[in-house]
Amino acid sequence: MRTTIARTAVLVLMPLLMAACGQPAPAGPRVFFVQPQDGATVKSPVRLEFGAENFQIAAVPAGTVTESRPNMGHHHVGVDADCLPPGTAIPRAAPWVHFGDGKNVIEMQLPAGQHRLTLQIGDDMHRTQPDLCATISVNVTE
Repeated sequence: MRTTIARTAVLVLMPLLMAACGQPAPAGPRVFFVQPQDGATVKSPVRLEFGAENFQIAAVPAGTVTESRPNMGHHHVGVDADCLPPGTAIPRAAPWVHFGDGKNVIEMQLPAGQHRLTLQIGDDMHRTQPDLCATISVNVTE
């Protein structure tokens, strides 16, 4: 509990302290593909690597989860899927792949052709978070 309070205090106070020191406040949280780049031509299996800024990526706690930890979540990738609205439970089925273990890399088999890859953060309850979604397009060759 103390760790959660301390983490929340840092997230709230850090922008204020930086502004007082004349430094720009950090941007809000964001999620992104480290690789591949948007528009890339790739071969299958495709190495996907994800990143996040100003938001903590962590494994879902073991056991029955009844509430989510603030400012903490994990990655989900949708193949040929769009960003889901904030607060939506991400389906635990195709086209979504869950990374509840907190990992940020996968070698994914994709059929040849154009594909839209959507990276979306979900909390411990797998609910989407506001503004934490990114979509890229890739062309998979044989």
